[in-house]
Amino acid sequence: MNWTARERRILAGLRTPAHIQSFLDELEYDETAGLASPRVVMRSGKAQCVSGVLFAAAALRELGYPPQLLYIDAVADDSHCLAIYESSGLWGSIGKSNFTTLRSRDPIYPYQALGLSYFDGYFNQYGKRTMRSFTVPIDLERFERRGWRFAEEELLYIDRAIDLAPKAWALPRHRAKHVSKVGKLLRNAGLLGSKAAGLWRRSR
Repeated sequence: MNWTARERRILAGLRTPAHIQSFLDELEYDETAGLASPRVVMRSGKAQCVSGVLFAAAALRELGYPPQLLYIDAVADDSHCLAIYESSGLWGSIGKSNFTTLRSRDPIYPYQALGLSYFDGYFNQYGKRTMRSFTVPIDLERFERRGWRFAEEELLYIDRAIDLAPKAWALPRHRAKHVSKVGKLLRNAGLLGSKAAGLWRRSR
């Protein structure tokens, strides 16, 4: 399997990680997208967190970076994924999110610091900071023979790999009571341009 001529044109225009983030920002946020492949994302022009990050990982691969993910787990909120890349021993990230505070980071962080840089801006629409752990890098190159970049079906084997990935960091349970709520100004900034249908809600 390989890219079509149209797909190659799209990818050829994404010459830096910042270009990839800008491309993701322009895609419609689709809360129903699921684990869609980069091919499906380019065809539909829509993505959510995981499908957007799979596209970003594939685009980073075209730039010579290993395709890798970082997965963030949360309480009272949706989890989140990031495409990650290493440059001169430091890490950066690219993300598709319904929150403005959960997108890219420049490659200036040690790995642990990269993950923790999301803590302050990781909150639900009610103002609760919800991030509780993140994984070690998850390698997607091992799924190349399974065609993860081109698949038409949902990539459930990537979902399983995320579930099995060891944690690089987790908030100790006894420290959760010390986590403050988000102020109104930051909450409004995080929700700027968000799609209401894609926000986590308390169950009734």
